[in-house]
Amino acid sequence: MNLCFLTCSSKNNLFYSLVVLVLYGLISGCNQNQGRPAKEDIIAKYNQEVLLREEIDFFIPDSLSTGDSTLFAQKYIDEWVESQVIREAALKEVSQLDNKIKYKLKAYEYKLMEHEFASWLIEDKSDRLEVSEADIRNYYNKYPEKFVSGEPYYQYFYVKTKLAKQYNLVNLMQSQDREKIDELVEWSKENAEEYLLDSTYVPEAELTRISDGFYFGNIRRASKSTTYPYQHNEGDTTYYDFFRLIDDVNAGDIMPLSLVRDRIENILRNQLKNTLIEKTETDLIQQAKAAKKVIVSP
Repeated sequence: MNLCFLTCSSKNNLFYSLVVLVLYGLISGCNQNQGRPAKEDIIAKYNQEVLLREEIDFFIPDSLSTGDSTLFAQKYIDEWVESQVIREAALKEVSQLDNKIKYKLKAYEYKLMEHEFASWLIEDKSDRLEVSEADIRNYYNKYPEKFVSGEPYYQYFYVKTKLAKQYNLVNLMQSQDREKIDELVEWSKENAEEYLLDSTYVPEAELTRISDGFYFGNIRRASKSTTYPYQHNEGDTTYYDFFRLIDDVNAGDIMPLSLVRDRIENILRNQLKNTLIEKTETDLIQQAKAAKKVIVSP
C-alpha cells in the first residue's frame, strides 16, 4: 500500500499531536486560489486520493475549542486513512462493487431529498399543524385504554413555612373559591419556604419527599380534601407543613388528561404531518402524470 501521510503515524505519540496542532493551524490560515489544490491544502494522501483541509473544516463543530478541534481533526484523519485502506481492499475483492455502491447511493440520495422536502413542507405549512383543545379531548375520550397509568400519581396542595398556628392558611387551603386560592398563592409567595398549589399530578417520589413529620399515618392514605398541619425539624429549624390531598391515581387507573395532554398533542400533530406529506406527494405525482412527465415502459 502506497501511503503518503503528512503527519506522524502514531496516535499516542506526543510529537504526533504537536505536529497535527501546528500543521492544522497553519493550514487553516491559508486560503488558496481555485483549481488544483495547493500542497498546503492537502492534509493526507493515499495513492491518488487526497484529504483536503476544507473537508475537515466542514465537519468540525463551531463550538469546539482549539484543542478539541485538533483532536477532532486527528481522529478524522485516522478514520479517513482507514476508509481508504478498506476501500482499496473492497474494490479489489468485491465483484460489481461500483454498481452496487452507485445504485445504493442513488437510492439514498432520493431518500435524503424526500426527507429534506418533507422537513421544508412541515415548516412552510406549520399553520396547518395546529392541534385544538377539542381535538385533544376527543382523542382522550376515544382511546382511554391508551392512557392507563403504570404508577401512582397524586394531586395535592402543600405549603412549608416557618410560621406556626396558621389557621387562616388552613382555611384558605380548604377553600374551593378561586379568589381564596389566589389569596393562598399570594400568602405562600410571601411566607412559604416551599409550596405546590397548581394542582399538578406528581409521582409517588414527590409525595414521599414531603412526608417528614406527617403523624396522621401514611401520607399516601390521607383523607381527601382535609388539610393536615404537621411539623418537622431540619437541624435547629422547625418547619410547619400544611398538606391537603386533592386526588390520587392508582396504577391501572386511567390517567387524568393533564398528565397526557402533551403526549396526545404530539400524536395528533404527527398524524397531521404524515397526512400533509402523503397528500402533497400524491398531488405531485398526479400532476406529473397529467403533464406526461411519467413514462413507464410495459
